Amino acid sequence: MAAFGLRNQRGSCWVNATLQALFRIDSLQKRFTNDETDPNCAVEQCMQEIWNSEGDEGLKAFYECVKTGTMPAGDDIGDSHELLEFLCDKIKFLDNLLRFKVANRISCNHCSYSENKPDSLIYMTITPTEYRQSVSDAIVQAVRPSEIEGWKCDKCKELGCTQQFLIGTFPEILTFHINQSDSGITYSSILVVNKLRYALTSVVCFNGGHWWTYGRNMPPGQPWIEFNDIFVQRHDPQSFPVSQYARLLMYSRLNE
Repeated sequence: MAAFGLRNQRGSCWVNATLQALFRIDSLQKRFTNDETDPNCAVEQCMQEIWNSEGDEGLKAFYECVKTGTMPAGDDIGDSHELLEFLCDKIKFLDNLLRFKVANRISCNHCSYSENKPDSLIYMTITPTEYRQSVSDAIVQAVRPSEIEGWKCDKCKELGCTQQFLIGTFPEILTFHINQSDSGITYSSILVVNKLRYALTSVVCFNGGHWWTYGRNMPPGQPWIEFNDIFVQRHDPQSFPVSQYARLLMYSRLNE
């Protein structure tokens, strides 16, 4: 697999970390290599140029395509998960890979009233409640029903309801945003969700001042590589990138 570094321009480590995570997606690699990108999408064209030139070209143009007042690419530090949202909004192919359907269900505790509010996400935010909590436990915690205090039912006018986060579909690339720095959340190379098996491909890390990524190619068993701006280090296939600073985890679905 292509393993190349990316230059850091005035705090662009968060951009580099996001790109390196996305570059580990097998179907995206093939799309860039086979020149199947959308010719009308400047952002995707820049990403293809970065990939095909192994980082020598395309970064400056990419900064200009994605720069906004709240996302100062190439000028200052930003947040990788916000960039990921922006890229999915611009690149339909990427959005289709990551987006999944969810719903918030509200049920009255006293009558038959129940309402589902559908939505869709490109990543699931998990907030660990204890140090070194596992991703699996954090998912269970996120979908566990919880009480809403002070809610009055429109039907029976009684106080008290239960809300629950529901996952309706499961994407090809399942991404988790860890909403707590230095949580020390634990994660595994294989994740089973709703009887579907996913393999970890990228771990985007943030230590409070700097972003970097651990990534690997598919199928599972390929060596892990640390992408830290222009610094690239290949690790032994048996080594696993455990980091207490993980902020984004990207899993690819295994079609078995």
